[in-house]
Amino acid sequence: MTCHSKLNRKLNFFGGLIMRLYQKVLLAGMALLSLNVAAQTTSAKTLDEIKEAGKIVLGTNAEYPPFEWVEMVDGEQEYLGIDLDLARMIADEIGVELVVSDQAFNALIPAIQAGKIDMAIASMSYTEERAEQVDFSEVYFETKNLFAVPVDKVGNYTSLEDFASVKIGVLKASVQEQMIKEQYPDTEIVSMNKNGDLIESLKSGRIDAVLMDNVVIYQYETLNSDSIAVVGELALEDGSFGNAVALEKGNAELKAIIDQIILEAIETDELSKIVDKNIELSTKSQD
Repeated sequence: MTCHSKLNRKLNFFGGLIMRLYQKVLLAGMALLSLNVAAQTTSAKTLDEIKEAGKIVLGTNAEYPPFEWVEMVDGEQEYLGIDLDLARMIADEIGVELVVSDQAFNALIPAIQAGKIDMAIASMSYTEERAEQVDFSEVYFETKNLFAVPVDKVGNYTSLEDFASVKIGVLKASVQEQMIKEQYPDTEIVSMNKNGDLIESLKSGRIDAVLMDNVVIYQYETLNSDSIAVVGELALEDGSFGNAVALEKGNAELKAIIDQIILEAIETDELSKIVDKNIELSTKSQD
């Protein structure tokens, strides 16, 4: 399969996901209108405090193209991706500078709780377990979870049961890590802090498979088409609700403005354009 056809496959798939999100906008928008932000009582940094500081601090894990990645531009790091574009929309709407804190994925929720960052946008799925620790915005992207294996081993996997006895690599503290623990209790799990390290371990034979969300795993497949392949449509259900912005519990004003930005971006098709742009950009930047 050519890079062009793979790109079209991804764009078509993501278009369907964005359309499903659009269908949720009216109900979510009605809930947003009924929100009484004046009733909040929280120690979180308020929207007014963020405006007074003149900056909003984003926590992310820039190892996840096309959601977030780093490029060197004129000798300086530049953060790019779907999530970074969304974060810039939020900062622009509030009227403050965006400050990026790039850190390990499993450090993001503790950083929110400690007040070190104002929000986390890192292809983080909304789950009930995480929602006990932080608040989440409206969902801005829905994904599926797919396996990738060495290209010469694809024929060994025809059902999800075939992964029960192999060594599987996942991102530490991710939804995928929890899924493997629950659905494959007897398999050996290898958890790492960076997706790039997982792919290199897969290519070198240190692990048999990796599990990631579809947009990211297709990206890595495109960049490593001679050595790894996504295993068809053997999707593993995770019980999550899609990707959302995480922020400190009780920060109703900040959540309200983020929700409004997301819903408007879906309704106006701006989010779909951001997704398409970053898929193409990340593919070209890694060629």
